[in-house]
Amino acid sequence: MARIEVALPNRLFLKLLLAFWITTSLIVGSVILIPKVLQPQDLQPLKSWQQEFLLKAARRLETLPIRDLDRFADMMRHRIHPAEDKGKRPPGPGMGPLRDDRFRFHLLTLDGRPLGHEAKRLPRAARRFLLENEALTPMAFYSIRSVIFGPEPLTLNGQPTLLLVEMKASHSRSWILYLQENPLMFVLLVALVSGVIFGLVAWHFGRPLNALRLTALQLGHGDLDARVEPRILARRDEVGQLARSFDTMAHSVSTLVREQQRLISDISHELRTPLTRIQLALALAKRKGQASNELTRLEQQAAQMEGMIQELLQLSRLNSQVTDTKQRLNLGDTLERVIDGAAFEAEQAGKRLEVTLPQGLTLNGCETLLQRAVENLLRNAIRYGNQQIRLSAWRRGERLNLRVEDDGPGVPPEQLEAIFKPFHRVSKARDRQSGGWGLGLAIVQGAVTAHQGQIRAEIGVLGGLCVTLTLPIE
Repeated sequence: MARIEVALPNRLFLKLLLAFWITTSLIVGSVILIPKVLQPQDLQPLKSWQQEFLLKAARRLETLPIRDLDRFADMMRHRIHPAEDKGKRPPGPGMGPLRDDRFRFHLLTLDGRPLGHEAKRLPRAARRFLLENEALTPMAFYSIRSVIFGPEPLTLNGQPTLLLVEMKASHSRSWILYLQENPLMFVLLVALVSGVIFGLVAWHFGRPLNALRLTALQLGHGDLDARVEPRILARRDEVGQLARSFDTMAHSVSTLVREQQRLISDISHELRTPLTRIQLALALAKRKGQASNELTRLEQQAAQMEGMIQELLQLSRLNSQVTDTKQRLNLGDTLERVIDGAAFEAEQAGKRLEVTLPQGLTLNGCETLLQRAVENLLRNAIRYGNQQIRLSAWRRGERLNLRVEDDGPGVPPEQLEAIFKPFHRVSKARDRQSGGWGLGLAIVQGAVTAHQGQIRAEIGVLGGLCVTLTLPIE
């Protein structure tokens, strides 16, 4: 019977779930609890001075001659400009209730409807008072800018009426009340809290993942010793598991690559021993006067095999030099010996080498690898070019470009990307009789990769192969 395993939720899942749950709980809890917290603070019993003020104001209003009750209600409602504010204090003795400009008076019907032609312009604090005090019980309602207290029954122009007083007053209130009266600020606070929570979660996971990405880039650029930081490996969540798995993979890749390099190097060395004996036997045979066409052909094949072994050794050692300490190089000084040797070879072959190297071009790199790459390109161009070979260099931004081109038969467009693969040969123009085993351009690509650069092959303006190296200056 097949065994069924039930996977438990992992730590990463639980952390994300917890962050979402906490944020959602805060938002929902705030929406539910704020009205409950506000209720006992907004509506409070009347204070003694408020009760006295209501009685005096009602009795004073009842003595006034009123012709139009609605117009009178509008007049009493607009006695104070909203910008006025003279602090919180009850009216002093000797001041009549209608002479204090801190107060506005709202007249209502017995069922709570405001009187007046502009009844819809009732202040928001008054509307909230009527909404939360449906029974019209004498209470005081505190908002940020005013206090509403009442109602007090009175009779105006023979009609039963209720009096509601609005007092302009600034007083300290809970920040929760402020958020309730300013929904935009409440939304911004919720966004801020949720942003901080999820920002911490993103930082908690994003920082180690970014470090892991940088380590992967280092490994991809040829640094076989690149490993994840110990603090990330010590994590007990899925990120730590990923880091440990990555380190295991990096160790395996590093071991395989080094074993491959060692194998190629060992094979090359082992092949050199019998090859040296063959060359020695051929030399002795020639010395004894046994020269023949067959011996000459064997000698040529032995020389070609020695060249192939030499290139294999260079290719195997190339990757081991990737992590060599780079130094500041002057391009002209670094390539001087290579250019002199290539110019001599081109002259012996009846060809012309043109060199354009501006003064002062510098870069951080490995001198040996750079010399080997340019030397292989120049020899390749001299071998297959007809009359003209051109070497040029220039700087573009933070990159240095090196280009070698010739006027030879070139390479078919469909093979331009494949010529940098080891042992790849272009069958028509570059046969074995012309020399080479398809390792020269592979060595060039390895040297460029070691410098974290790029290489591109195309058909040049001279009609032959054009290879451009793009290397970082720093």
